[in-house]
Amino acid sequence: MVASLNWPVAWPVDATLVAFLCVLGGNVASFLNVVAHRAPRGISVVRGGSACPACGSPVRWHDNVPVFGWILLGGRCRDCGSPIAWRYPVVEAVGMLIGAVVAGELFAGGRTWPPGRFGTGRIGADVLLMQPDWPLLLVCLAHAALLFTVLAWALFETDDARVQPRWFLGACLGLGALSVIGGGPTTPGGWPAMREAALGAGVAGLVGLAVGRRTLRQALVLAGLVLGWQGLAGAALLMLLVAGGRAGLGLARGGPFVLRLSCADLLGALAVQVLVWRWWPAIGLVAWCMLRGDHEGG
Repeated sequence: MVASLNWPVAWPVDATLVAFLCVLGGNVASFLNVVAHRAPRGISVVRGGSACPACGSPVRWHDNVPVFGWILLGGRCRDCGSPIAWRYPVVEAVGMLIGAVVAGELFAGGRTWPPGRFGTGRIGADVLLMQPDWPLLLVCLAHAALLFTVLAWALFETDDARVQPRWFLGACLGLGALSVIGGGPTTPGGWPAMREAALGAGVAGLVGLAVGRRTLRQALVLAGLVLGWQGLAGAALLMLLVAGGRAGLGLARGGPFVLRLSCADLLGALAVQVLVWRWWPAIGLVAWCMLRGDHEGG
């Protein structure tokens, strides 16, 4: 029997772990902001603290708190008053959302994924702390690493910066190793996971043939390595829906309908995919029934 805490004690533990993962996600995203700014310029991402791009003044630690530091500063440098780009708190907020997504996967105990390997144990942070499910933790770690890597790729893509081949190779090796060691939502680690990762990367390569942007093609391969071909297929469909919704908003504002896929679209699709993976067949069946009903009614 798994040890667990009583409800009055368990819920503060749950809330604390969620808050911790969100703050951790915000700090990782803050670091990715630095990477996206420095790496294309050949500046070290590990030496030298954060500084104002305009005056070079070091950013104080209490001003470097994700999202809230920017709000408290009013979006301006404390020393020279130069505006701080709004993208910094937005990216940090996205990082916090990624932390929340990972927390949702952990707390659900794999119940958001296809049935088979996970989803039979009790959920809650107290169970994870007292009797860790290491395969579950490794899968969630792989998903977190994938989401943050695609976030970094999205920043490079936004800046029209090229992802160096060695970065892509390093990401493939790291994410591939996590996938093989921990396995996937339905595949145990080892040879089955290696086969699934290779198949997912191959399908991603085929999907990427229809994508004009190199950075997005690379991100799709990374997603295939971690999610396998089935997870990649669901994420690709969601990516089309996200990009279509964005293009529809542009049309509603009086602009042209331009369907241009991006790493940001893929990032949103991946976050949704890992949270609704189990219910994809049911969602597809409901959508098909609704479309058929509209067709027959017309």
